[in-house]
Amino acid sequence: MMENKENEYPKFSVLMTVYGEEKAKNLDSALESIENQSVIPNEIVLVEDGTLGNELENIIKKHRNNFTNNFKIVKLIRNSGRGIASGAGIAFISNNWIARVDSDDISKRDRFKLQLKAILQDPSLTMIGGQIQEFLNDDTCDIVGKRTVPLKYEEIREYAKYRSPINNPSIMFRKDVLHDIGGYPRLNVMEDYDLCVKFISKGFKIINLPEVLVDMRVDQGLYSRRGGIKYLLQYITMKIQWKKLGVGDTKSVLLSIIFMTCNTVFPTWLRKIIYRKILHRYNT
Repeated sequence: MMENKENEYPKFSVLMTVYGEEKAKNLDSALESIENQSVIPNEIVLVEDGTLGNELENIIKKHRNNFTNNFKIVKLIRNSGRGIASGAGIAFISNNWIARVDSDDISKRDRFKLQLKAILQDPSLTMIGGQIQEFLNDDTCDIVGKRTVPLKYEEIREYAKYRSPINNPSIMFRKDVLHDIGGYPRLNVMEDYDLCVKFISKGFKIINLPEVLVDMRVDQGLYSRRGGIKYLLQYITMKIQWKKLGVGDTKSVLLSIIFMTCNTVFPTWLRKIIYRKILHRYNT
């Protein structure tokens, strides 16, 4: 049964973007996981990033009717990418705390409860993430990976020199801080990494919880998409910019670029082994 904690926890909104290629059943599961939370959000803001098909529209209509609190829909004329779509949605959010939820992931039942408790324990927090598990074939029991990120701010700042220290589908952050960092990143890739770096560069406190907060859906094409020259060039550009912001040094930038270059030229089968056996290793 859902807990009635309306007066105990800070008010918060969920931000989700969805585009036309998303599967209706995935969006259905993602929204259902929000509705089944032990502490539900005061508001859901869903951005339709371009034209959606009838199946997706019907899923959205169903959940808009089911959700007991405010459910806002923001429609973009054309597909603009997650960074721009997220920024458009943020303009319609009423609460200061924003929880990111991806349109094909499943939030654990106590995800928001755990994050809100952390806020009450430390009001200086500006971003709270957690651990994620990766599952395959629509089966949340078929775990193929886990992305473990550091917990404490000092560890997060050091880790950010090399890799993104947050799991974007798990984060909850403060809306008012966006004004100080120049707004939500408008990037199509690495916008989560960029957001985190800008929080760190301004000295805003970030933590990650030790618990798995989100089951992240992956497919067989995941490892083939993690690479490419275009991505590599964007990565190099961002690494140099982040160093100028004080997150990273010459050593970390060079090592990161070397690793990402190797990741780009590796065949998919080798990249898959590296992610599953090293980077996102899951210990049963």
